[in-house]
Amino acid sequence: MHSGVMMESLLVVGFNARPIAAQARMCGFRVFAVDYWGDVDIYSWVDDVAVVREHAGSHTDFAKVAVQLSHQMAQKHDIDGVLIGSGLDDKWDCLERIQEVAPILGNTPSMIRKARDKIELYRALRTRKINVPETVAVENCEEAIVAARELGFPVVVRREAGGGGLGVHLARNKEEVKKFFNLCRGEGRVIVQEYVVGEDISASVLSDGKRAVTLTVNRQLIGVPWLGGKEFIYCGNIVPHESENVCKVVGKVAEEICEFLGLVGSNGIDFILREGEPFFIEVNPRFQGTMECVSMVTGMNIVEKHIEAYHGNLPRKIDIKGFAVKGVIYAKKKAVIPDLGDMPYIYDITKPGTVVDEGVPICSVQLTAPTPEQCVEKLKEITNRVYSKLR
Repeated sequence: MHSGVMMESLLVVGFNARPIAAQARMCGFRVFAVDYWGDVDIYSWVDDVAVVREHAGSHTDFAKVAVQLSHQMAQKHDIDGVLIGSGLDDKWDCLERIQEVAPILGNTPSMIRKARDKIELYRALRTRKINVPETVAVENCEEAIVAARELGFPVVVRREAGGGGLGVHLARNKEEVKKFFNLCRGEGRVIVQEYVVGEDISASVLSDGKRAVTLTVNRQLIGVPWLGGKEFIYCGNIVPHESENVCKVVGKVAEEICEFLGLVGSNGIDFILREGEPFFIEVNPRFQGTMECVSMVTGMNIVEKHIEAYHGNLPRKIDIKGFAVKGVIYAKKKAVIPDLGDMPYIYDITKPGTVVDEGVPICSVQLTAPTPEQCVEKLKEITNRVYSKLR
């Protein structure tokens, strides 16, 4: 039986809608989706899906097309509520228009905007004694170089907007600051940031607007070469972190941030852990890429718990068993995708025969094991099998 009051059908909108759609269907909802990729394994979970890149090509503005397709979907089907995934965090105008289709079950566009304003949020959290990287918003290349010199090389040059590590670069000298500033400028602000060296960590949190509960604290896999990842690109997670102390310390800070922002539902908080101290990086105020791994170790349906949190009900007890890993496998060169449907632990499967360029995701791998080391060992084994099938 599904959660929610008098709701029968949900629209999922996200760059990768499949994980959310799958768990929504498991709750008993009728599920419709607006998804960028149109991967093979989304279709069994939805009643109808609109695939953005089939409508507008690979270089389109996902958010704007998603708005159009959401309204078209609402003309065809009765929609009771909307669940938001990645790809819309910094598109508040688009979220406002999607909200016209049906209520967003989660953070409002204004709440998301507040959570994603890095400069203001860093300033506010610093007054609460939460560690944040020194950060400067810059208008031009000269300001970027001055900021970098003041912060000390190397520095991070990035778009304030965006996710998944896209538009984030490490500049080691003045020439690289110029190069990366020019790559990043355009839509939204460019920021120059202190480079905090440490371990990439995320927290998966449920919030009801007043209180927050951390489900898991996770290791992030960022820019992993054997997964085809570069720079700061998101390549997956190990869930949970093996250190109980890290989970306790990071979880407490993540809850404080969610409560300060008044967030609701499922939210992700990213940190860098430096010498045992968490440095807050950003909020992902919607479902995260870790959600299925969190389900694997907690036994929870994250969509169900998200909706319950949205209605003010948080879990009282969280039991974690074992470890789960997610790895996103990226093409290391231009390749033709084979049929991967018969391989175990494979998700987000690109349609066979598709030609993908270097850096484009091929599929993801998700599995469980008794230890983090065994998780990674199995992930590497399957990743090598996937690469061996490419042509």
